[in-house]
Amino acid sequence: MTRIAGIQIEKDSKGQPAYARFNLKKHPEVLELLNKVDALDDEFEKEWKRGITGDQLRDALHKRIDNWNKK
Repeated sequence: MTRIAGIQIEKDSKGQPAYARFNLKKHPEVLELLNKVDALDDEFEKEWKRGITGDQLRDALHKRIDNWNKK
């Protein structure tokens, strides 16, 4: 297999190609391709968009602590 600078092919325990690592500084076209097929919009990003702000978290915690103190 031809070696290309900035691209590493990793093999599994059976010696079969399993992963490809790309240096995106050397190969920015790979990043464009991944965006095109929507491969970078993963579960973390979706959940991050649904998350709350620090202020909302603080307010929720204060309410919960106040409820503990009432008991």
